[in-house]
Amino acid sequence: MTENNNLYEEDQIDIIELLKKVWLGRKIIIKTTMIFFVIGCLIALLSPIVYTSQTTFVPQVSEDQMSTSKGGLGSLASLAGINLNATELTTGDSYLSPLLYSKLAESEEFSYDIINEEIINLNGDKQTIKEYLLLDKSFFGFNSVVVFIKKYTIGLFLNNESFKNDDILKGYNYLSKEDFDLIELFKEKFSIELNEKEGFLKVIASDKNAFISTQLVKIITKNLQSKIIELRTNKIKERLEYSYEQYQLKQGEFDFLQKKLAEFKDSNKNISTARFMSELQKLESEYQLQQNILINLASEYNNNKIKLNKDTPIFSVIDEVSIPNKRSKPKRTLLVIIYVFLGLILSIGFIIGKEPVISLIKEIKD
Repeated sequence: MTENNNLYEEDQIDIIELLKKVWLGRKIIIKTTMIFFVIGCLIALLSPIVYTSQTTFVPQVSEDQMSTSKGGLGSLASLAGINLNATELTTGDSYLSPLLYSKLAESEEFSYDIINEEIINLNGDKQTIKEYLLLDKSFFGFNSVVVFIKKYTIGLFLNNESFKNDDILKGYNYLSKEDFDLIELFKEKFSIELNEKEGFLKVIASDKNAFISTQLVKIITKNLQSKIIELRTNKIKERLEYSYEQYQLKQGEFDFLQKKLAEFKDSNKNISTARFMSELQKLESEYQLQQNILINLASEYNNNKIKLNKDTPIFSVIDEVSIPNKRSKPKRTLLVIIYVFLGLILSIGFIIGKEPVISLIKEIKD
């Protein structure tokens, strides 16, 4: 009990000593806090105003599956070297995980296509997003100074090889330095959030101009939805084109065979020999086979068209984008509070830790 009481008294004495130090250094604390208050006010007032727009939508796809027959006409098509196996038309081919939707926007190709689209200001003047970014004061302000310093310091020791013939590099998705910098700047203006639990996507864009931020959301959403549709329907579109090509090819062969059969019958109207009957039966069997194949191909082509419609996502908008009336940044009150709190903590820490640090330095020197 005596030892516990002694420890309690020592802790109490230490806390009192700390409070005394804080009280004696109250002037430093007040001055430091006021300095940080002024810094916080300046940063809050000088920070650029940013408006944020957003929209929320849900991609929906029909779960009904197309049924195709096995065997029968399908086996006839296989005789012609055409594979109409129904298992190739399952939903797995068109499935695209929603987890990948937000990843689409991270690609440079996605952003490069968007920055070449047009936006309009309130005066009715049109310009591309790329031109808007080039005219952005922030791009030619601090960033340009950083780029200049980097170019003539670190850049002198780096390999700055430039490609003179861009035509050779088109097949390799080559981007010029200017385009790459613009894309990086553009990526900072938007984000795509996926809610895995609820299954919806949120497109968010920010800019100093509220009207521009709204247009960015619309353009990004449109391009993202188009990309999703393209990826989901790519394989079924290939099958649709293939089935159409095969149908056209077999249609020509069928027309030729039909004409050949008609001519054979017309030229041998009064002949009923065994040789004639054998040749006629052969042509009619071939005609019937080609007709069945053609019917099957026509059915397959129509089924692919139906499946394309079913697999094409429909986007249900939950929260329509609108022009923001209130800025999202800076949160000036919060900034000032953070700087005041930071000044308070630093000044108290300085007063409490000053003596131990000085004594430690003396011990090291001794």
